[in-house]
Amino acid sequence: MPDGSEYPGISIVTPSYNQGQFIEETIRSVLLQGYPNLEYIIIDGGSTDNTIDIIRKYEAFLTFWISEKDEGQSHGINKGFHRVTGDLVGWQNSDDFYYPNVFFEAAVKSKFFPDYDVFYGARTYLNLEAQGSFTEDINMSNFDLLKMIPDGNMSNQSMFFRRKVFQEGNFLDQSFNHCMDIEFFWRLIERGYKFKFVPELRGCYRLHENCKGQSDNNSYFSDILKIHERIYLNRNLKRAVRRKAWHLLRAFCLDLYGKSHLSEFRKHCKKLWILSSFDINNSILLDVEIISKYLLSLFGDSFLQQIRYYKSTLVTKRR
Repeated sequence: MPDGSEYPGISIVTPSYNQGQFIEETIRSVLLQGYPNLEYIIIDGGSTDNTIDIIRKYEAFLTFWISEKDEGQSHGINKGFHRVTGDLVGWQNSDDFYYPNVFFEAAVKSKFFPDYDVFYGARTYLNLEAQGSFTEDINMSNFDLLKMIPDGNMSNQSMFFRRKVFQEGNFLDQSFNHCMDIEFFWRLIERGYKFKFVPELRGCYRLHENCKGQSDNNSYFSDILKIHERIYLNRNLKRAVRRKAWHLLRAFCLDLYGKSHLSEFRKHCKKLWILSSFDINNSILLDVEIISKYLLSLFGDSFLQQIRYYKSTLVTKRR
């Protein structure tokens, strides 16, 4: 290290399942950091493509790897977290990768800022559906809870945790199928862990046809709603943060109405009213738009379509 001390140990966990076309770049982005105190763990969920052949190609440089059926991505990551011994811990998915010199930057910053528990940085997107173009993620920024809503301003692609986070019993919630990372970050925030933005830490999130960010929207929305319901109910958070979470929940509810998903809309209306009962300052019980649309939804979709047609006819006549 610049101060003459030993480099801290860095442990990286990569969960993997049938990502043979990408995982070699992930592995090389870890190994070619040239970091002198590295522990690299790959947890494969039983891939049936060429993933295992690629892992074996680099087996001599891995601390541990296994391929066996598991309970999903979060389970695989947790299995790796239970094995880490490094001072700093990161996880990089098998279709994403690190930029050069990231590990050295993380090591230096962890020494320079000893009071911080989590270090995170910038992220780019590599969009394979747009001729492989790179785009900077403008959401990444200094720690700001308002910017954490709805999708977060930090990502695992460029993040390192002190090992004490896991030693103190914090692991991914395996009930989350899509947004386990966002839920984990919020849980650490709620428990008082300190986050430090380090723009020199850089990772890349690959957008492709089969990545989670491009599919499984129902799972994504289910996870996001659960997270923001919890944020809203957390009275230890600033009111501005809780209100932003509330507006996201309300907007989702109205979007269901606009798409004529009426039974789902009514279900979420009731959930909003239940949530609002925990906060006497919340005016949702007097929200005229929500109440009126709830009543209209009771007449069914055909009735709503007639109203919408009538409104569009009036607009056309006025023009």
